[in-house]
Amino acid sequence: MNRFATQTPRFFGPDKAALAQLVAALVIGFVVQLLLPEAIERRLMFTPALPDSLLKPWSYLSYAFLHAGFFHLLNNVIWMYFIGMILEDLIGKKPIYTLFVGGAIAGALMYQGIFQLAIAEDAVVVPSMLGASGGVSAIILAAGLFAPRYRVFLFGIWEVELRYIVGAKILFDVLGLSSGANTGGYLAHFGGMAFALAYITEMKGMWNWPFSGWLDRLSSAKNSKPKRSAKVEINRKENNPKQAEIDAILDKISQSGYDSLTAKEKETLFKASQS
Repeated sequence: MNRFATQTPRFFGPDKAALAQLVAALVIGFVVQLLLPEAIERRLMFTPALPDSLLKPWSYLSYAFLHAGFFHLLNNVIWMYFIGMILEDLIGKKPIYTLFVGGAIAGALMYQGIFQLAIAEDAVVVPSMLGASGGVSAIILAAGLFAPRYRVFLFGIWEVELRYIVGAKILFDVLGLSSGANTGGYLAHFGGMAFALAYITEMKGMWNWPFSGWLDRLSSAKNSKPKRSAKVEINRKENNPKQAEIDAILDKISQSGYDSLTAKEKETLFKASQS
């Protein structure tokens, strides 16, 4: 009997957290990038000029798995993992994939749209774009929108609500965009955030997503029962949901996904995230 046949890959598999899988994919993408000829690497980058981008449609997503250097990769991985794991523990794996993929594509479209409207005529050189920050920004904003009062300890010292961390990132992105440096990258951030805003508000029932579920089906893995990454502690206030009730809802999300919740359970989880 082949003892390797039943072994689960170290970083990938149905029992692995979505964020762990995305981090592994980004690291593998960076290692492969270092080995690629420059001509192939440029084919994987995103270029906003038309019709160049239409001749390589895969680049609307493939650029997110390339990085300008180790510290570029490290910055994206740290932001995505430590903020994203909070969100994954609340809403499960499938939305994390959707947010990353949708945010990356939306980031490319945002860059391309602004480039065509305001930059193309003055551009001497058309800069290509690479990096996962569109998808990362989508995950970060989604966490802030879904659980704005969730408290984290920065460096194990300062207790800060998630909304303030996300707000600070948005401020830095605005300042970065206004500086004129790395315009494409910062536009991708805002494209990813726009996607996250649409996705989370639709998840909360504020509007109906056209062609609902198509991106989920495209990016979802097989149904699995991931391990809970952390215990969610709910602030103790009158009329707040009980911790046992929240734990039961989170376990149900781990088993069947966020969409399996009843309207009452979704309302209970939403109230808990606001407390």
